[in-house]
Amino acid sequence: MKSKMIRLGAAALALTMTAALAGCGSAASNSASGSSSTSGSGTSQDVPEMVEIDYSKYIDENGFWKDIHALDYVTLPEYKGVEVPAEEIEPTEEEMDSNRQSLLSQWAYYDEVTDRAVEDGDTVNIDYVGSVDGVEFTGGNTNGAGTTVTIGVTSYIDDFLEQLIGHKPGETFDVNVTFPEDYNDSTDADGNTVVLAGKDAVFTTTINYIQGDELLYPEMDDAFVAENLQSTYGWTTAAEAEEGIATAIRNTKKYNYMLDYLDQNSKITEVPAEISEYMREAQLAAINNQAASYGISVDTLMMLSGYGSEADYLTMLDEQLPEAAKFSLIRQAIAEQEGMTADEAELKELLGDNYDSYVEAYGLNYIKQDVLIGKVDQLLLDEN
Repeated sequence: MKSKMIRLGAAALALTMTAALAGCGSAASNSASGSSSTSGSGTSQDVPEMVEIDYSKYIDENGFWKDIHALDYVTLPEYKGVEVPAEEIEPTEEEMDSNRQSLLSQWAYYDEVTDRAVEDGDTVNIDYVGSVDGVEFTGGNTNGAGTTVTIGVTSYIDDFLEQLIGHKPGETFDVNVTFPEDYNDSTDADGNTVVLAGKDAVFTTTINYIQGDELLYPEMDDAFVAENLQSTYGWTTAAEAEEGIATAIRNTKKYNYMLDYLDQNSKITEVPAEISEYMREAQLAAINNQAASYGISVDTLMMLSGYGSEADYLTMLDEQLPEAAKFSLIRQAIAEQEGMTADEAELKELLGDNYDSYVEAYGLNYIKQDVLIGKVDQLLLDEN
């Protein structure tokens, strides 16, 4: 559907990257992990420099594309009172299941296997306390919080993880390893330096459980909804949650129907090249800075984000930019025809305490455009 690429930006990419790199962060903070000494991405010569992005560069003080009057290019169809077939937007059971699962994903958990020994390739939750010459050191202790590792995948020093093989959940035993010669020093509980480089270490380790293959989701009953979903969605019962999910699906499908309707019935003489050029410029700058902030190359960023490579991403971007630019022009035409505005007082009320930081990051004109986009999208839902 066209809505997938209507609003170009780095926000979704940033979220994907946060998830992709979360494991690296937790491992690097741990002295049992070897990631800090084995990963080379952070020092790659391909890591880009941060660049300044002027998101408001091509947008005027009204939130419209600078020097572009959209109604000069677009003849709009009637976009209010469009008869949207009910059968087109009614949620299917598959869609309801998918959305329930998506909603519950943050509470999902894998089943825990406790009745067999650990095997190579298993994902295992463990706790440990590390010591060198009988002295416990900072970063060598999970503090009972448990950490999840995968044998043969997660990078830990020496053969730490391989020594888990053959042990069962509930067992506590010593794992003996030797730190690399170039490993950084640590400290003890009193702040005294503990040299780790080249030292033999003992990690007293407990296997909590083996992670199973089945991802389990909690039941979305009244109690779960009231406890976990009320503050965010206002739902207090499972029935309200079901209706809320169904309404969200209907709105999404209605919105996509209206985008298709506008696509098929708008008459466009030309899409000014400046729109797609700006979108491309802003998007490339955004992913450049995303890569720089993580200390990796753009190519690595694209790979971790599921695009394959930078070249694959650029191919996708160039294929979808014309469509995104066209719909940006159509939205602006509707905003012009409706006389929509986004004044500063409205933005301050909308953004609250975030107003100053958003303006500093994106510029007032860009934020106005984003608000106008939201108003047009809401109109398409409310009036049809």
